[in-house]
Amino acid sequence: MVCLKTDRFSRFTTALSLTPGFIDNTLQLKMNFKSMHSRNNFADRGAIGNALSFDPTKPVMSGEEVYNGFTTWTSGSAGVPNQLAPRNPVALLTDRDDRSNVNRYLTSLNADYRLPFLPALRANVNLAYDYINGGGSFFIPQNSAIAFNANTGGGADNTYESTSYNTLLETYLNYIESYGIHDFDIMGGYSWQRFFWDSNFRNSDVNGTPTETLEDSNQEELYLVSLFGRVNYNINDRVFTTFTLRRDGTSRFSPESRWGLFPAASLAVKVIDNKNKYFSNLKVRAGWGVTGQQNIGNGQRLYAYQGLYQYGFENAQYQFGDQFVQTIRPNGYDENIKWEETSTYNIAADFSIIRNKLSGSIDIYQRLTKDLLNTITVPAGSNLTNEITTNIGNMENRGIEIALNYTPIVKENFTWDINANMAYNENKVTKLTASDDPDYIGILTGGIAGGVGSNIQIHTVGFSPNSFFVFEQEYDDDGNILEGQFVDRNEDGIVNDDDKYRFENPFPDYTFGITNNMNIGSFDFSFAGRANIGQFVYANVETDMGFKSRISNLGALWNVHQAAIDNNVEQQASLTFSDHYLRSASFFRLDHITAGYDFNKLTNRNIRVYVSVQNPLVLTSYTGLDPEIQGGIDNNIYPRTTNYLLGVNATF
Repeated sequence: MVCLKTDRFSRFTTALSLTPGFIDNTLQLKMNFKSMHSRNNFADRGAIGNALSFDPTKPVMSGEEVYNGFTTWTSGSAGVPNQLAPRNPVALLTDRDDRSNVNRYLTSLNADYRLPFLPALRANVNLAYDYINGGGSFFIPQNSAIAFNANTGGGADNTYESTSYNTLLETYLNYIESYGIHDFDIMGGYSWQRFFWDSNFRNSDVNGTPTETLEDSNQEELYLVSLFGRVNYNINDRVFTTFTLRRDGTSRFSPESRWGLFPAASLAVKVIDNKNKYFSNLKVRAGWGVTGQQNIGNGQRLYAYQGLYQYGFENAQYQFGDQFVQTIRPNGYDENIKWEETSTYNIAADFSIIRNKLSGSIDIYQRLTKDLLNTITVPAGSNLTNEITTNIGNMENRGIEIALNYTPIVKENFTWDINANMAYNENKVTKLTASDDPDYIGILTGGIAGGVGSNIQIHTVGFSPNSFFVFEQEYDDDGNILEGQFVDRNEDGIVNDDDKYRFENPFPDYTFGITNNMNIGSFDFSFAGRANIGQFVYANVETDMGFKSRISNLGALWNVHQAAIDNNVEQQASLTFSDHYLRSASFFRLDHITAGYDFNKLTNRNIRVYVSVQNPLVLTSYTGLDPEIQGGIDNNIYPRTTNYLLGVNATF
């Protein structure tokens, strides 16, 4: 099991569920209550990178009392901590006390009533409330090097608290009736939801120095309202049609752009439906639908259509006579921001080849997304802000999904099920600007360590989003890197940014999954695994640490990556954008292996004892810590743990 020394988490959960029925069960209620109480001790994730960078020849403890006894790089005759040198990773963990307590309560009430004078019609009302209250503290002592300040005493003494709740009201009418070979299922309803957040914090040093103290509070809310309807029509249990329509409104957008209309329709036909042993079932399906997306985050981006102002930094003050007034500055906004829409088209087939043994489905789809919601960088000089949240373009996504279900054994005391799936997917950006501009290279993204403002990825029309944007590395006859030498791809006699090219992306071309479930008498055994094929990762740990001049730098000795020796590279600037550091990150991961035994035959009670191992195995050629990296940039990620569980399930 891999974890940081001071990372701890515990949770206590209670739950209650009641399902009474009234009026001859025409009125059915479902009442649920759940409470969760969590405690967190957070470790400083920066300890991961500093563990790699800190001089490995130095002991953890210096043998002196200063800086809590931890070895610390210092500068000057006064022995002040060198703020540019790597920090002692153990000090980052033990000198920091970062904890929180969170209480969460979820309650819901669902009422379903079948009208006695019209049994085909039922009314449903769902009420739900999700309340979260949490708070925490962050403390670093004054004698710690990681929060040193000779003028004020240093250290950190921060507190924070937040409360949020989510209120839901949903109600609908559902009419289900059959007329001969015609079956109807008609539903229409209304949904209202409110999100509310209230937070405050106080950050200060240990002495509470006024110039080092910052306090603030904030309240936000969001409303979502929906009107929806659905019609299912079935002819003789062979032809199935569905039509749905939603009208959704969000307070994130202006009144002119607040509402979105999202229809969908599907048709399915049973071509084969018999009791033959072979090829007993075949259903073909086709569908189309439009969905909307309005999530653009919280904070100042919650209402991205409004012009908001915020206080500038304390050093951004304007003098009036003998007084200085802190300035405020406008944030970027788009008053025309609107719903992101995705249209999906699919054709599919469900089949059973060997009755009760082998079945599956094949689904071919295409998704067209327009008016993508994203936060993008604003070119310098074009506005008074660095970034803006807006609708930036269109994207196409298409692929095929195949699922197979195989049951090799079905006996009274022995059953065995195997499920497998495969998917191929490709996506590309189809629009980024209001009009076609062949000279527009795209939107840079994917920030990396190793240079201020460096980005290794780009969104470009005709390519996958987040494609890596790099130079083509040149090598000598023995396959060794020629430091600082890249291919002049446009053959203009110089190598500059115009020679960068788009090479691979962090998304897999193929994904696979497999699950196995076996029951032999009272014994059960299962496992699940998955694979990603075709994804690439940028080895940012190597580019940030894999150069020799790093060893003695900024008044300290630094550890370097083995790549600095293997590649014989002196300077970081010569490797940051090299395609040599893009690595295949295909993998197969076994998510869990579980075995259990049911003692009900021995005890007349439903008691099951089980053991489980989570994340026991990863097969990959990638040499980094973990090939499964969100975003495709490997820079000191927190490793996934292998967990061993022993559990008991009992029902009385």
